[in-house]
Amino acid sequence: MSRRTAIITGAARGIGAAVAIELGRRGPALALIDRDGAALEAAVARPELAGASVLPITADVRDAAAVTGAFQDIARRFETLDILVNNVGGNTTPRPVEAMTELEWDDIFSLNLRSMFLCTRAAVPVMKQRRYGRIVNVSSVAGRTRTLFSNAAYTAAKAGVIGLTRQCAAELAPFGIAVNAVAHGVIATERVAAAWTSRPARFRELAMAMTPSSRLGTVQEAAAAVCFCCEEGAGYMVGATIDVNGGLYIG
Repeated sequence: MSRRTAIITGAARGIGAAVAIELGRRGPALALIDRDGAALEAAVARPELAGASVLPITADVRDAAAVTGAFQDIARRFETLDILVNNVGGNTTPRPVEAMTELEWDDIFSLNLRSMFLCTRAAVPVMKQRRYGRIVNVSSVAGRTRTLFSNAAYTAAKAGVIGLTRQCAAELAPFGIAVNAVAHGVIATERVAAAWTSRPARFRELAMAMTPSSRLGTVQEAAAAVCFCCEEGAGYMVGATIDVNGGLYIG
C-alpha cells in the first residue's frame, strides 16, 4: 500500500483511530478527518503513527462545503486518492420510537448516513479517473438486525449504510472501485465502555448471553476487518458486509 492514500473519517478516537494505526503500518499516506481538532492532533501524535505521512483535517463531514474543502486539501497534499474509510457515526440515548423528535431523527441520519454519501460523492470522481479505489463503510450489527443500545433512527441509518454500500458497489465495480461494509457489534471504544458500565447488570448479562463469544470486541478487531477491505487483494469482494460481532448476529 505504500503508493496509496487513505482517507479515514472519525479518525480521532475509537475504531477510526485504530484503523489509522493499522493502515499506517501498511504504508499508505493518511488523511485523517475529525470534527474534534484537539482529539485529532492527539491521535496524530501517537507513537504508532511516527514516520507515517499524515494530514490531519478538522472538518464536520455532515457539511457539504466542509467535505469539499477537506478533499481539496487532500488533493493539494497527495497525488492519489485510493482508499476511503467512512467511519463517522454514533448513536444517542435509547428511547422508544414514539418518544423521538424529528430533530433527533435527522441528526442521527446526518451523522451516520449523510456523511458517508458526501464523502463518497467527493471521492468517486478521482477514483473513477484512476480506475482504482477501495471504499469501506462502517455500519453496525444494528443495521443487520436491531439495537440494544440506541433507537429506531440509529438502526434505520445503519441499515441505510448497508443499502448505500450495495448500490455504490454495483455502480462502481466496473471502474475498479470495490465498495464494502463492516458491521461491528459491541466494540469497547471509550464511549461504548462508559455506556456499558453504566447499564444495569441484568442488561449486560442479557447482552453477553446473546453473544456466543461472551465478550465485547476490541477496536483492533474491528479495524482488522476494515483494513482487509482496503487491501489491493480485496478487489473481487464487491458489495459485501463483513460481520464483526462475536456471533451476536449470524446471517
